[in-house]
Amino acid sequence: MQTTLLVEDASFFEKAIVKKLHDVGRHQIMVARSYAEAENCLNLPIGEPDLALVDLTLPDAPDGEIVDLCEKRNIPTIVFTSRFDPKTRSKMLQKGVIDYVLKDSPGSLNYVADLIRRLAKNPKIGILVLDDAGVEREAISRIVMKHLYKVYKAASTDEALKCLSENSDIKLVLADYFLPGKDGFAFLKAVRRSQSAEQVGIIGMSAVTNSDNRVRFLKYGAADFVDKHCSPEELLLRISQNLDYIYRIEELNNLAMRDSLTGLYNRRYLLAEVAGEIKSWSGADDDRNWLALFDLDGFKGVNDNHGHDFGDAVLTRFAGNLTSLSKENDIVARLGGDEFCVVLRDQSESEMRERLSAFLNDVETSPIEHRGLSINIRTSIGVAPLLDGDLHEALKAADLRLYSAKRTGPGQLVTTG
Repeated sequence: MQTTLLVEDASFFEKAIVKKLHDVGRHQIMVARSYAEAENCLNLPIGEPDLALVDLTLPDAPDGEIVDLCEKRNIPTIVFTSRFDPKTRSKMLQKGVIDYVLKDSPGSLNYVADLIRRLAKNPKIGILVLDDAGVEREAISRIVMKHLYKVYKAASTDEALKCLSENSDIKLVLADYFLPGKDGFAFLKAVRRSQSAEQVGIIGMSAVTNSDNRVRFLKYGAADFVDKHCSPEELLLRISQNLDYIYRIEELNNLAMRDSLTGLYNRRYLLAEVAGEIKSWSGADDDRNWLALFDLDGFKGVNDNHGHDFGDAVLTRFAGNLTSLSKENDIVARLGGDEFCVVLRDQSESEMRERLSAFLNDVETSPIEHRGLSINIRTSIGVAPLLDGDLHEALKAADLRLYSAKRTGPGQLVTTG
């Protein structure tokens, strides 16, 4: 579990910060109101905290000594203080604190909460630093690592393109546009041929002031531009703002491709994304990929007799059952109403029949309970092979077989005819 060391001697701020920490999912908090209490907390046998949030002015340590204590224990530290002193701020940033935030407005507390939320995600986010100057490349990398990002480095356009192709976790590139051979413009154009700004953001960098080059870089598809010698805080803010844009686009795309009730992919995703992916599967293994359509038997009666709230519970539970049925490369979607679809990959017809027959039995013998009510449900299944990677033809064939299953009776599986 994530543990936070909070060192704050003002009770008002302590309560406000603890509430914010809970809001961002950090529930294990060690609170200290002095340097001595912080030292005692760190000596407890519960393990080191993975984050410290500290004030600089404490009753027994008025000059920021608490930062030295955290640094000595290798604890990533955020300073949250009312002390506005440029020299102190510069000194603390040089010590390697994650950030130096002033308690000067209600927005400061929100900023700290957002920062902590991002820090939890950042170790999974790759950032590529492209610069042919080794000293500057390392200096920029050290700044980026302060916010716990996973940093990749490249000294040339070819090296950077190779790194991008091999590491799908890279979401942002910091690219110098003055490079020997293929310059930053060549890199940018090459990236934009295969990846959009919503997939990989690019921030241009230069130590030379040239507005024409900056404009050109932005027109070629860069998201932002910074001076190489800007403050570490500005660089990290630009990084977080550009990543926030990418996250928002990802979230909107995800909402557009997901069913809001069950969380499964929706019909739009199946027809827009999966159809193209399936095309690439066509070949020797055509007889090992299948499309199965599921339709709940008597679902209208469930809604009529028990209400839509119970009906939603049934759909959610059934979606969970389908997710459990699927394997790593399978695709599960809700097509609408009580109709679902699963793309089953790489299995023989007998293996497919065995899996779906077992699924029918599991569904029938596992009652759904909701608000004191309990019912058993059944589902009909129609299956068709994905021949020639043609999703639309498979949907037509599976739909006919699903109709045949429904006419035969509840809980039937039809795979031929």
